[in-house]
Amino acid sequence: MKPQHFSFTTQSVNGTTTTANVFIHGYSAGHNFSDRALLISQIPQALNTDINLLAFWESSHFGSFGKLSRNVIYGASRLHPAATVAAFAGDRAVHFAMARKRANVAGEALLEELGEYLLEHYPYVTHVNLVGHSLGGRVVISALRKLVQNHDACDLIINDVLLMAAAVEVSAHEAQALNDTAERVINAYSKSDAVLLLNADEKCMGRHEVAPFDNVEMIKFGHLDYWPKLHDVLVRTQFAGFNGQQLGQPQQQDSTSYDVLLHGLLQRAPKDVLAQGIKHLKTSSWTKIDEKQPLHSFIQEIQHLGGNCMVNFVRGRGITYAMLLDMLVEHFGLCNERQKCGAVVELEALLIRQVFDNAFPEGHAFSFSPINAVKAMPSNTYFSHVDALAERLTLASYVKAPLPSTEVETSKTMAASGEMFNVTQLASWNMLPTLPGLLGKRINGRWMTNFKTALKPGYSALIPTVAVVFFARVHWGNERGFKQ
Repeated sequence: MKPQHFSFTTQSVNGTTTTANVFIHGYSAGHNFSDRALLISQIPQALNTDINLLAFWESSHFGSFGKLSRNVIYGASRLHPAATVAAFAGDRAVHFAMARKRANVAGEALLEELGEYLLEHYPYVTHVNLVGHSLGGRVVISALRKLVQNHDACDLIINDVLLMAAAVEVSAHEAQALNDTAERVINAYSKSDAVLLLNADEKCMGRHEVAPFDNVEMIKFGHLDYWPKLHDVLVRTQFAGFNGQQLGQPQQQDSTSYDVLLHGLLQRAPKDVLAQGIKHLKTSSWTKIDEKQPLHSFIQEIQHLGGNCMVNFVRGRGITYAMLLDMLVEHFGLCNERQKCGAVVELEALLIRQVFDNAFPEGHAFSFSPINAVKAMPSNTYFSHVDALAERLTLASYVKAPLPSTEVETSKTMAASGEMFNVTQLASWNMLPTLPGLLGKRINGRWMTNFKTALKPGYSALIPTVAVVFFARVHWGNERGFKQ
């Protein structure tokens, strides 16, 4: 199977346009769903006259350490503090170099995968504008380089290409060829961008002009200023004729009412769906539902159950739904699979399938395609499945529920660590050396994950509630462009 380098998500849709704006993030961005939600929120509403897509790729994160990295740094720490610093710096340099290499490879696949995505979901789109930040700019340049080699590699017409703080070096000779691949290539650069100096072996175009591109200096911009000030960047570069709008002072918004992944969705869903979610939240002693404001109270309490309940209780607020999903992804060990999920409903489907896999090893209705299964399933049937799931997530279920038949030994002899012993030996001290092997066979990953879920405060209520939200999103959500 051909490797997939990007997952796309749609920020806004205009069915009358033939143009799509495609945004590509850089290093240490888009690595989890919270960060993706932040990037999506920073695309100006004034751009909604077109289709806005975000292309997520495996950019990794500066704070991501593999087992080898941890071992190297730990080993250096045993020698000398200076060795620790050197090992850390060297490891992060290698980490960035690998991300840079992935950006080159992903860029070569960008236009092909984008074309396939648009053909499947928005076949009327014929023109695209590309926006890349940092290593995302490197992705775009890599795509244009491939287009220079083969002009027939892309059927889409590229209008504007906006490179923001691009972490890539382009020579004057190469720039001329790249400039011919689009109507306009814009280099938004800043001489104040100190981060690009860390890319020591290249003279990054994000810090200086490159002819014959349209060069726009973003005075006093730091490397991390481009996304939060994206509206300003688009106006100053006149991106795709963008005129923008007058911006006033940002207003403080209630984090509960404006949780964009919950509030609007649950307003559209029938009241009985919200009632199902409230029913499961009430099973936790950490929650308190205000019946006079059920929607507001529901969102507030589901946020409070996310993260650390004690910390949330002390500070008086919880975490956003996007952060909550990231927390569950890490809890169930789905970080690698998360990269393939472009839409919220896809990530929820991944979680639902995993929790049902863990709770019902004998099989369940959502093992293959949760989204299609939920679409075809009556609400009362689905909610009965969620009720059954909730029963298996409690600590009490481990006391009263028998082991699955596949894990119960019926023979008079049992195997442990490659040895055999008779049940009559159970009363003998001679069996003690075999216990570690026996326990190792009994306590597998699925059982331990379920047990940790039951032990964590609020999780036995939180997970069925997410399942209810998933049902609402499948039927009444407005996400576009996800595979079903």
